[in-house]
Amino acid sequence: MPSTTSALRSVRLGQLLDADVPLGPLGGIHLTCHTTSSGKGKLHGDPSCSMLRSSHATQSMQVALGEAVHKWCGNCRWPIPADSPLLAFVSAVASVTALKSASEPSPDTDFDEAEELDAASALATGEYPQQECQGTDDDTDECDQEAWDRFEQARLIRERHHDHWRYLHGHMLESGEAVAAFPWLRPWAAPLQEALATAIERERCALAALLRPSALLEKAVIPQLSEPEPAPGPAFAGLGADAERILRRSWSSWRDKAARSWTALEDDGFAASSVLYDAFGRRRKGRDEAFAALDALVADWIALAREIVAEHSKASRRLVAIKIPAVERDAAYGHRRDPLSPWEAGLIATYQVTAIWPAGAVALLLPHLIAERLLMGTPTSMSATRLDLEESGLPVNELLRRWAITDDAHKAL
Repeated sequence: MPSTTSALRSVRLGQLLDADVPLGPLGGIHLTCHTTSSGKGKLHGDPSCSMLRSSHATQSMQVALGEAVHKWCGNCRWPIPADSPLLAFVSAVASVTALKSASEPSPDTDFDEAEELDAASALATGEYPQQECQGTDDDTDECDQEAWDRFEQARLIRERHHDHWRYLHGHMLESGEAVAAFPWLRPWAAPLQEALATAIERERCALAALLRPSALLEKAVIPQLSEPEPAPGPAFAGLGADAERILRRSWSSWRDKAARSWTALEDDGFAASSVLYDAFGRRRKGRDEAFAALDALVADWIALAREIVAEHSKASRRLVAIKIPAVERDAAYGHRRDPLSPWEAGLIATYQVTAIWPAGAVALLLPHLIAERLLMGTPTSMSATRLDLEESGLPVNELLRRWAITDDAHKAL
């Protein structure tokens, strides 16, 4: 042990390390173990373990970790110095072992094929019902409710697949860090990581089926749009002297929401209208005229975005490599924050061509506009670079692997 004077941590080694786990150079670390006087029974970390109480005499001895792992008590805790590399190793092994349960199908995404297909069919038309149900006056309300319930279920299915997909990413990245810290774990971890990669791919495909590539493409140009000069006309008279300021806020709210979401541009209109709604409060005078005029403005913004998309419709696609960040958790409050916006998550799910999951490295074949935005406005939590297959002459998997290694090296400096 590196130290005998540092604070001790109590660890159930028998539940975390079994004979299948390669110990590498740590196998020579010695532990203080307790056993019967004959020395033939189980090894215990606690001299008061109930398994030792029936023994008339016990002894303590120093045993190498590599020897103890084959015969230690599964219930005992061993006192380990806080500065021992064994603690970090045990944590790394736990990260890899967790892949077993993570790879299993989740009850949160246990939808049958019919539900998945219906959700994809619904969301292909938008986020909400596009037309009122046709029926008699007696059954119209019920029919409308059925339509709304259908779309609500579709959005729930998409959300569940997205959340589970990101949850699996976190487990994979943790296992990748564990193997990087203790390379001799790699052969043992590889089958578990492969099984998890299969689960990640399953969730990715399920999520991609519930997204609209056309919407992702249109969202790529939102940051390019210049803020329009607000020109409040008679329709906004109900807002009084604040009309110009409120219109600017409506634009900003719509732009920020549209740039981050994976839905169609029309489905982000509420971000603008909510600003107007708050501005009017309980006032009714001029409300209808203002909302109608705002709808027309939003339609103009959408049309401008689509003009830009049309101008680049023939641009060739680009191969881009990215590093996917894990979902972050606040240690104090347990809150989760995903560094990826829905738009970023959506394009990863939709355009992935290959991945090295333990490293969190993914190659995407992207439409020109999406690639440009991703490369020019990459958040600090996510590395991105263009891959050139023609110049390198390498297969995409090898090119991605080399970039991932280089990127990690740069971050370590």
